[in-house]
Amino acid sequence: MVEKSALTFVDSDGHVLEHPTGMLDYAPAEYRDRIWHIETDADGTEWLVFDHTRTPANFASVSGTAGMSEEDCARAMAGQLRYTEVRPAAYNAKARLEDMAADHIDKSVLYPTQLLGIQGVDDIDFAEVQCRAYNDWLSDHVSEAKGKLFGAALLPQQDIERAAAELRRAAKLPGMVAAFIRPNPTADWKPFNNRVYDPLWKAACDTGLPLGLHPFLDARLPGACKGMHFDRIHDAPVRGAFDENMPSQDIGIDNIYFSQALSNPFDMMASLAFLVAGGVCERFPELRLIFLEANGGWVVPWLERLDHHAHVPLFRPDVPDLKKDPSEYFRRQCWISFDADESLLAFTANSPLVGADRIVWASDYPHPDAKFPGTTDELYEHIKTLSDEQQRQIAGKSSEALYGI
Repeated sequence: MVEKSALTFVDSDGHVLEHPTGMLDYAPAEYRDRIWHIETDADGTEWLVFDHTRTPANFASVSGTAGMSEEDCARAMAGQLRYTEVRPAAYNAKARLEDMAADHIDKSVLYPTQLLGIQGVDDIDFAEVQCRAYNDWLSDHVSEAKGKLFGAALLPQQDIERAAAELRRAAKLPGMVAAFIRPNPTADWKPFNNRVYDPLWKAACDTGLPLGLHPFLDARLPGACKGMHFDRIHDAPVRGAFDENMPSQDIGIDNIYFSQALSNPFDMMASLAFLVAGGVCERFPELRLIFLEANGGWVVPWLERLDHHAHVPLFRPDVPDLKKDPSEYFRRQCWISFDADESLLAFTANSPLVGADRIVWASDYPHPDAKFPGTTDELYEHIKTLSDEQQRQIAGKSSEALYGI
């Protein structure tokens, strides 16, 4: 068994909180008043300003409370913790490196937090400008970390051509090693195997950047939350954070538990099915895909089901582009992310449909559900029964190969 100290741990899906004012310097003058930022009144009250809205910023602070005291977490949930009082590492690269060292994490790839929802913004011109400002800021942010932090580019997925163009631009920025999309059929409910998305897949292949499919608490896009009405389950508002004080914009949900627990894996399973069985991986063999923040224990039975269907003569006419078993495309082009405490980690690593070299792990730091410190301890407990090489792959080698870091 490999000692934990001998393993290199790479966080495949960490998060950065949007800097209070950092993106303003990267925005065109005509959009500067709409770009995501925090404004502070003379009395110290903080306001989150984004796309013509100005809402209390305190409700956004809960996203940066990993490792904070129960008292501070309670203050954040109650809207009493200021955004600038979150854990410093949430948007400070030097502090982030200190927290990574405390948790024995060697490298981390950063995805956004509130801007995970940029695809729900109606004004595509503004969404594109916001993506560019964020990506430029993030590139400079990760560059402060001397090869320890890396970025995943934000794309205006509402418009596939513009998303492809921004992917190509962002790929040239230092420190950017991936781009992310939501696991939602943004082109008028058309599933991902529809050729309307081909410019995006082509751009990912041409640039060599993997695409991370990352969900978000948001019912404004087509998908499970909107289609199955997980967005509104209460007869009356029950959470202050989902009433008129919702930060940034109304994302269309009245609950977190069901909208996230159900929508994340449902959308991810649907996306995987259309990508591996719908011909996308066949048409784009260089495309690399990462399925994030929806747990991973479902992937083996899901691939078994897709493989089984592929061999039923009655179903074959519906997948004319399928030349291999869906699981073969997964093994060739896909990675699945696990939380550190998932009991099916070892089972999936030993499955011939997936394997340890297709498994990455995520901390979700600095979000409130992140275990800090202790994430790598937890992960080690769940992989230590595996072979030495499997442990090395899951801890870091798979992520290093995937992201090229």
